[in-house]
Amino acid sequence: MGYNLLLIEVKKTGLNIVLVCIILFLLLLQHYREPVESKEEIQPPLEGKQEKRGLFVNTSQCQIISMDPLSPIAMYHMTHMPIYWCYMIRLMVPKSKGGRNYLYLAANRRKLWEKIEVRRISEISCAYKRFVRKNDFDNKYLESNVFRFSRWRNFTEVKSGNITLRVWCWLDYGRLVYHDVLMFLPMPETPKSKPAKLETVKGLSVLILGIDSISHMHYQRYFTRVMDFLDRLPHTELWGYNRVGENSYPNLMPLLSGQSVDELEALSGCFGANQMANYDRCHLLWHEFKAAGYATIFGEDSRVGGTFTYAKPGFKRRPTDFYLRSVMNEIHKNTKYVARGPDEITCSGDRVYHHVLYDFIYRLLPHMQARCFDSGFFALFWQTMGVHDYFQYGEQTDLQYYLILRALERRKILERTLVLLLSDHGLRFGPFVKTFQGMRETSLPTMVAIYPRWLEHRFPLAVANLRTNAKRLVTTYDIHETLKDVVNLENIGDERIRNRTLRLRNNHNVSLFLPIPEERSCFSARIPLHFCECDGFIKIPWNIRSIHRIAQFAVASINKLLLPYKQCQQLELLKVEDAYLRKQQEVILETITVRLVTEPGNGHFDATVLSKNDSSLQGAITRTDRYREQSFCAREEPIEIYCYCP
Repeated sequence: MGYNLLLIEVKKTGLNIVLVCIILFLLLLQHYREPVESKEEIQPPLEGKQEKRGLFVNTSQCQIISMDPLSPIAMYHMTHMPIYWCYMIRLMVPKSKGGRNYLYLAANRRKLWEKIEVRRISEISCAYKRFVRKNDFDNKYLESNVFRFSRWRNFTEVKSGNITLRVWCWLDYGRLVYHDVLMFLPMPETPKSKPAKLETVKGLSVLILGIDSISHMHYQRYFTRVMDFLDRLPHTELWGYNRVGENSYPNLMPLLSGQSVDELEALSGCFGANQMANYDRCHLLWHEFKAAGYATIFGEDSRVGGTFTYAKPGFKRRPTDFYLRSVMNEIHKNTKYVARGPDEITCSGDRVYHHVLYDFIYRLLPHMQARCFDSGFFALFWQTMGVHDYFQYGEQTDLQYYLILRALERRKILERTLVLLLSDHGLRFGPFVKTFQGMRETSLPTMVAIYPRWLEHRFPLAVANLRTNAKRLVTTYDIHETLKDVVNLENIGDERIRNRTLRLRNNHNVSLFLPIPEERSCFSARIPLHFCECDGFIKIPWNIRSIHRIAQFAVASINKLLLPYKQCQQLELLKVEDAYLRKQQEVILETITVRLVTEPGNGHFDATVLSKNDSSLQGAITRTDRYREQSFCAREEPIEIYCYCP
């Protein structure tokens, strides 16, 4: 009996030991399966040597070393875009039918209850006010009207024609539940004559899809849908497309005018001669196309950061046939609000700013379709919202431009249109720009030319030159000359191209349908050496006396600019972060780029000087961090990026 009890006790004890061992094993397994959380931030990978796989450009005077769009340092910054949303309800949509304009109710009962806690649409009162452009900063208001929707009537009619309205709705004459700006662009008239056959088309329409701050590598990194779509179409990517200025304005002015900012603003220039009152005297590309009978279009999604209006006076007269500026003005002054989520994203109604631009594009598609089969059109659209401030924003932007390109293809607009998908520069602010690859990418923006398939058959020599130029040093000066050529396609006939090639010189402005001179350098292309990528970068010690002297000179140069602005505090050098020797074909043009930090404000700046003359700046001193409200007391170029307001 005692033996049996002892045996039972031993078995129980053994079973307990086995259970304890199993539990310990499972705990240990779970411990090693789960990553150990560290209180330290994950550090970015160290940047290695430059890519040795090849060269983007390899000519006698320019070698642009290749980069990997998915390098470890780029992958480290490819995080998810923070979630954001415009929280206002989409209450109505504008529609044109039979030459008449209507506002239609867009929200159903469930949406009304979820968004604004309304069960009956008749509880909501609405009003609209029609406006027209007065100038680039103000609108003129016309008639207004109050209306209601009901269970039996889900629309209201407004004035016919091409009109813009600000619409708002409220509950109990107090709580605003909807506020937005809407546009009507009725269908165009059907062309009276049949479209010309492709063999006899005399000019191409032009569509520029501009996206701010997208480097070529960023395009390769994020625009996968667009790239897959373009693989089916004739197109050319320009790997040597180099910026010529710091921000949008000095890069787009050569594209639109063929001149530099200095030339435009000189006393003899179109802007300077007009006492910088407006740009009405400037002969821009759309004037060239307008004179040839084309319809002209210009739209930007930024009211504050517009190309001609950021610290500039804009236009007095409307510059193009279709112009989005009055809509963005009205939004900025009356319906703008900040999205929930990250900063720098603003909304109107239920839409982010750039969706207002997309809406403008889609509403113009019937007009572009009609025009490209008739007298042609010139259109420039420019997106700034999101892409200007966020590295990750390219992913969702890719989808939007894929959809736009697909819509263009379905309407057969691509059959008679030269489409340029381009940017002005790469990302200019943020953590990625502080890396070596980020610094280089800033000067190499995206440029893709998409053209009809028949163009190569009719003009083989011109298209062959375009493809050769994919690996040449190119700027917006060249794009300007290229677009002038497509107004009259006789300019790019084989015989004409041969004759023009014989007379070709190493100028800064050469049509891409001609061979860019093999001996072109940054100097002959009018690219300041600070932005020039035609050289190898050699990292040099940053803590030696000569580098410190260059950094001090850069800070002194900034302070000299700040002298007339008493509200701005003088800066001091805090530290030098990096230094690079930039090799050139001519030793006399070798430069040193210094990356430095100033105080107060911890401003991060890049400056480039000649290595043989360290007091000779080679271009503007650029800033690589966000200055946000530091310069609230000096909102003008070029002081804004340098000024620290105490």
